[in-house]
Amino acid sequence: MPSNKSQASTPALPANARPDFIPSAITGWVGVFGFVLGVIWLNRYGLVINQLNNADPSLGLHELSRYWEGLILLGFTAVPMIVCDALLLWPKANEGPIDGITKQHNYSLGRTLTKLLGLGVTILLLALLYWVFPEYNQSLASDGGFYGNFFSLCRLAGPWVLGVCAVYFFFVDARLNDPHDGYWNFGRVVLFDYKNVNWPKVNNHLRTWAVKGFFMPLMFTYLCSNLPGLHWRPEHGEAFQQFWNNSGVAAANGFLALHHYLHNFLFSIDLAFVACGYVLTLRWIQSHVRSAEPTALGWTAALICYQPFWTPVGNLYLGYWSDGNWESKLMNYSLPLFYACGFGILIFEAIFVWATISFGLRFSNLTHRGIVTQGPYYFTRHPAYITKICAFFLIALPWVDGRGTVLFHIGGQAITTHGVRNLFMLAGLAFVYWVRAKTEERNLSSIDPAYSMYSENIRSRHRRWLRFGRK
Repeated sequence: MPSNKSQASTPALPANARPDFIPSAITGWVGVFGFVLGVIWLNRYGLVINQLNNADPSLGLHELSRYWEGLILLGFTAVPMIVCDALLLWPKANEGPIDGITKQHNYSLGRTLTKLLGLGVTILLLALLYWVFPEYNQSLASDGGFYGNFFSLCRLAGPWVLGVCAVYFFFVDARLNDPHDGYWNFGRVVLFDYKNVNWPKVNNHLRTWAVKGFFMPLMFTYLCSNLPGLHWRPEHGEAFQQFWNNSGVAAANGFLALHHYLHNFLFSIDLAFVACGYVLTLRWIQSHVRSAEPTALGWTAALICYQPFWTPVGNLYLGYWSDGNWESKLMNYSLPLFYACGFGILIFEAIFVWATISFGLRFSNLTHRGIVTQGPYYFTRHPAYITKICAFFLIALPWVDGRGTVLFHIGGQAITTHGVRNLFMLAGLAFVYWVRAKTEERNLSSIDPAYSMYSENIRSRHRRWLRFGRK
């Protein structure tokens, strides 16, 4: 990663712009509050009722399609954050331009139409790719498929979204210091007006939409898949009582049921924030994409970690999982270790989700959307990757594997050849995340002086901590 540049070599900000507006950490927690309200609302009025054969009408529940449930939950999560960001940005905007947003009202119907043309053709290209690639094509039919909920929502909400975009583009375009953004430049490409095209902006625009096109359907699909697990049922209350009032295996079974619910709840928060982040790239509240990852190495390292690429790569090269997980390995072996591992998993997952919350509406892979220095990013540059690997380690306990030849024993536990191989595979996955981290650092350092300053602050903080606070 490039070293921190001196003050003299740090690029100066343009006279008509100030550093990116990154709101207070309160924005993310406002989104969490909205998410919790959304879960309560769905539990009361519609969550997964279409999964129940004999719903009790007295509960007041209504049948909703899964994509409607997902959209409602995203609305509860995103709207409070949009309002919060707008309120936090308002007094800052009165002080002067922020990252190109001004108080001017330079309306132009021609520019807006050019941008809408760029948006429309971009969406058509994305739709063509969805139709061409078998991974998505089978989900385009009305009877669904893996991505069926996402495409059903697109058919339902697409025309309304385009209408909102037309109004939004007209409003925001008039307030941009440089309104010739990626949409405008791509619109000029569509019109064959190549002499007025800024090609780096076109390339960044296409990379940004490639990120959106890959991750939006995947994250919304995962969120919809998690919805049934958010339904609070009487057995969850019984599991808590079982855990609190009993001991031994009975209490462990209650803890396990609660663990499954909390695991699903935490990752549903993450998915809701991530799905909102990919959709709401809004210049108006400074959640827009500044740049998208330009290197093949960065893209490869990121995409390996997600479906559909993870299944073949994981099965053939990085399959660190063993012949069981922490539940089956520890419940009958040692209850203290069982509880320690279970709580450890939840702690690491909570920190991972906290990292996502810190971004508010600005999270998305492979993009620069402002430098976040709050939450767990105060302590390290890559808290999400670190805690993910730690959680994977505890969930799989990869070295405890009954397959293969016994090599030696540790504390009465046989370590086999398969167990050692699993550790190598998990180390390989950790290396993939290390490559992701380094490509992100390289990209951010090359385009944003604030990241070099942030990195140096982290290094200085770590050195101070290692010296136990001594200067």
